Amino acid sequence: MTVKNNVEMFWKHFQSEENTIIQSLKDKSYKQLQESIEKMDDEAMEKFGAHFFVEDSSEYLELVFDPGPNKTSQYLTRYCVEQAPQAIRSKWILNDVLPPMSQKAIEAQVKIKDQEYYLNDFFVFYTVDTKNKMIACDVYNPSYSLIDNTERKKEMSMYLVELAIGENAYEAYLSKVDFIDQPDDQRDFCNLIEFYEKIDEIVKKEKWPTYEHPTDIYSVYRPIKEIADDSLRKDMKYIFTTHPLLIEESISQQHDVVSDLKAKDGEFGYIYYLNPFHSKEDAILRQNLSKQLDEQMTKIGAAKVIGGAIGKSYAYIDLIIYDTKSFKKALQNLQGQLSKNLAFHYQPF
Repeated sequence: MTVKNNVEMFWKHFQSEENTIIQSLKDKSYKQLQESIEKMDDEAMEKFGAHFFVEDSSEYLELVFDPGPNKTSQYLTRYCVEQAPQAIRSKWILNDVLPPMSQKAIEAQVKIKDQEYYLNDFFVFYTVDTKNKMIACDVYNPSYSLIDNTERKKEMSMYLVELAIGENAYEAYLSKVDFIDQPDDQRDFCNLIEFYEKIDEIVKKEKWPTYEHPTDIYSVYRPIKEIADDSLRKDMKYIFTTHPLLIEESISQQHDVVSDLKAKDGEFGYIYYLNPFHSKEDAILRQNLSKQLDEQMTKIGAAKVIGGAIGKSYAYIDLIIYDTKSFKKALQNLQGQLSKNLAFHYQPF
């Protein structure tokens, strides 16, 4: 089995239940709806690491995956949405991560001392860090002072903010999410349901980078230790990745992230080749090759580039593999197209 097989099976199952799902939404028969999607939700959790839910309004049908901050799951749900049959895409709005102010967010409620609260009962006090292009925020509700458990208040605040602004903005622009028991008169604030719009205003005003998806957010590292090794993955001078935990684990020789994807029938790996220039030209070449490789692999649904590195001896292009057989066959065909002077090698993490 491959990730590609799992995605095909998921959508086939969804199509078999689609009419029942749509009718249940129209009839507001939520018990029937739950019965229709329960098995599929279990499948999605097992194979993609994410739950999903469906919504409707007078204008559209919507399916939302909720992988949370787990990067592996975000890659998988993004791939699942990209591979959705046209018959589904024509009827449904498909979200591969939690969007801002979904119906789930609007209806979300938390109970504090037997009192129920909704998102519009909370306020956000925030501080803008223009240098680092980030926002620190604290959530406030008058009832917070009644809760002794600080960890619960923090977790509740993080959950509510994520519902309000969606996963993408949460990861791209928030440096801290916490709580306060008393309003802070020295800081800007807004109602929680207005926070996404406020972030959008700040991003546009300050001309910060924008991201379509949380898996488009790159982190850049420079290993602290002196480069004293020319061997594979130990010669890295600059690392760029959309999956920081994968890199951290590979450097420390841990395998939890790799094993998690393997259990979901996928694979993390990297292409490497000898640097031809031993100058800044190596970085430019690697970037161009990475872009071309990603375009070709995405077109056939075989893999996606998720980062890479420049080393003392080697250059690296890191990938998530959705279909190993198609990927290896395509890589052979692409070798001559991308560069006749370089020998590409593939290695799983």
